[in-house]
Amino acid sequence: MDAEGFYDALARMFERALKYVLTLPKTQQGTFLVRLGRVRQLGQNVGWGVGDDFNHFWAEAGLAGEE
Repeated sequence: MDAEGFYDALARMFERALKYVLTLPKTQQGTFLVRLGRVRQLGQNVGWGVGDDFNHFWAEAGLAGEE
C-alpha cells in the first residue's frame, strides 16, 4: 500500500468509527466521542489532509464546535 492509500484508509476508519458511535444510544456515546475527539485532534498533526478529513467527518456528524 502506498502512503496515500494508508492515509485514505485512516480517514475512512475514523469516519466508520464515528458513524458507529452515533448509532449507539445517547447515554453510551459520550465516552467514545471524547476518545474520537482526541483522535481528531491528533490527526491534525498527521499530514496528507488527514486532519481536514477528520474535521470534515466531525462537522458532517453535527459535532462541529464540540471537543
